[in-house]
Amino acid sequence: MTAAGSTIPDGARLVHIGPHKTGSTAIQKALYSARDRLREHGVAYPNIGAYRPRKAGWSLGLSGRPAGSPKPSIEYWEKFVEAVRKTRAPRICISNEDFGRATPEQLARVVEDLGGERVRVLSVARRLDRYLPSQWQQRVQAGDQRSYDDWLRLVLDTDDVAQEWDRRNVWYAHDVLALVERWLTEVEPEHYTVVVSDEADRSLLPRTFETMLGLPEGFIVPDPVWSNRGLSWSETELLRGVNALLEERGMPRPQRRDLLYTVLHRTMQDRPAPPGPKSPPLPDWAADRLRDISDQRVKDLQSLAERGVRIVGDPELMRLPEDVEIAAPPFPEPTIDLGTAIATLTAALTAVPLEPDEG
Repeated sequence: MTAAGSTIPDGARLVHIGPHKTGSTAIQKALYSARDRLREHGVAYPNIGAYRPRKAGWSLGLSGRPAGSPKPSIEYWEKFVEAVRKTRAPRICISNEDFGRATPEQLARVVEDLGGERVRVLSVARRLDRYLPSQWQQRVQAGDQRSYDDWLRLVLDTDDVAQEWDRRNVWYAHDVLALVERWLTEVEPEHYTVVVSDEADRSLLPRTFETMLGLPEGFIVPDPVWSNRGLSWSETELLRGVNALLEERGMPRPQRRDLLYTVLHRTMQDRPAPPGPKSPPLPDWAADRLRDISDQRVKDLQSLAERGVRIVGDPELMRLPEDVEIAAPPFPEPTIDLGTAIATLTAALTAVPLEPDEG
């Protein structure tokens, strides 16, 4: 294993594929805000008016597009590819966590269009007891009403065919071995880097980008203002309760999703995280299952290293820690501070237009 990546050669394209919920947004916005300074160091971060090429990826059919929204024209991808091709900087960085969800056919086109043999791929592996609660919170923001315990039963149940979408949405990009092997059909092992996320050292990922792009140490500094702090457990339960009440009153899911994510979530993001636990405890019934999966991820990373894939960080960090909080459901409902509740209610009231008083 290596402590850092190696600088990519001139003419190469560093393609960061996420996956989602591994700190991608903070890196993307730091790179986007430093576009001018990047050029001074021979690095380009091409994008078309956004910190990541979301619509370009969605136009290829990549997952991640909000449900019910129209698929963008393929022109978005073609314009992005043209912007990459016109770039004359020695090194180019491209970041889009939706690439982590690409099918073999989609990722083949991504590699071919972005430079073929010049492509260097980077992905991040995150510990499951940190990733899974974060993904559950994301689903609640999208209108899901299930508790963490109920949702976790779905994504860990390998027998229920009806829940296949939920499992695929979680594991397709976070099965480390499967993700890397899909991309190794198009890139050489030595052109692929996996960063093992260190929950105690948030500098590992930006330092890896700096090394691979040939940037000075400390150049990439994610701005807390632009970083997605995520929601606390109490905030997530508040959104889940609001979502259930709105459904009872007949509000369609797309409208609920817009209200929950666009309005309420942003209101919470503008405030400091309230006191209390960040995530719910791990249900006792799931602990052994997650330990087994986590132990296998360590072996998978070690086997990838033996095949020539560059592993940055310690694969042992993927194991479930001995002190992880475990409890038997049902969990006691967390409390939420009054200021957060008032701000959330105010955002909801001002977002919904009032009907004129006909009296």
